[in-house]
Amino acid sequence: VYKRQVYTGAGGPIDYQNLFWFYGHPVVYVMFFPFVGAVAEVVSVHARRRFFGYRAFAVSLLAFTALSTSVWAHHMFTTGRVANRYFALTSTLLAIPAGIEYFDVIATLWAGVIVLRTAMLFALAFMAQFLIGGLTGILLGSPPLNYDVHNTYFIVGHFHYTLLAGSVFAFFAGVYHWFPKVTGALLRERLGKLHFWLMAIGSNLAFFPMLVLGYDGMRRRVDSYPGSPGWQLLNDLSTVGAGLIALGVLVFIVNVVVSLRHRQVAGADPWGGHTLEWAASSPPARHNFEVLPPIRSYAPLLDEREAAEHAAGSGAAT
Repeated sequence: VYKRQVYTGAGGPIDYQNLFWFYGHPVVYVMFFPFVGAVAEVVSVHARRRFFGYRAFAVSLLAFTALSTSVWAHHMFTTGRVANRYFALTSTLLAIPAGIEYFDVIATLWAGVIVLRTAMLFALAFMAQFLIGGLTGILLGSPPLNYDVHNTYFIVGHFHYTLLAGSVFAFFAGVYHWFPKVTGALLRERLGKLHFWLMAIGSNLAFFPMLVLGYDGMRRRVDSYPGSPGWQLLNDLSTVGAGLIALGVLVFIVNVVVSLRHRQVAGADPWGGHTLEWAASSPPARHNFEVLPPIRSYAPLLDEREAAEHAAGSGAAT
């Protein structure tokens, strides 16, 4: 009786898993939503174009947030104790708001004047690499496919593509974009691009073999594995990739130290920003504005710049 209550009754492992994943899965989205917003801002500024479909983008984030609370049990398909069809449906529906976000970013790039600074490189890499993480997540939302790769290195690869190859790249896009505003100094572009390429090569070299290993049946949470299945080379490549990531982070730390010790003054608005912080000094003073500039949209500085260009064009025409 005791064993039945522990393993199948109230308070057993299935209840614990439901509680854990009901918290644990939405919190992953809470982590990357700010990064998605940062990437949208970086892309629009460095493509020198107003962000396309801002309202649809905002609504898609709200829809994503709502759906995030309804997908947790796709981690539990193999337990046989959850409604697989329901959670497969809600998990697959995540592709709709995600697709809207990708469409809006790509449409912003379309016909833009793209400047490939370090921040933009990290933002574009986020879009490509997070797409791999997202598509493998949709695959895991299908119970028959999930059964095959559950608890394998495929899960590890998927998770790392979303949170490191995806979200950490968006974090660095934001750092390179807003570092001048926070410190008043520009980060070095050459070191920044070296940092980017080390991390871009390293993350894919580290994580893509995990997807292959998982598909081939390598279980996760193991301290040893047989060499006969041909897993050694892929694991060695993954280790090399992890080393490149570490080297890239070291280059970033060197970049920060060099940039703060030997400052290149950023000025108030080195990128031609769209939002209000770029109207303040770098770093911002305690009291930013005597009079708040007019705010008619999410991009008040871009509005002001376009109004000035329109006025100049009208004046020249007359």
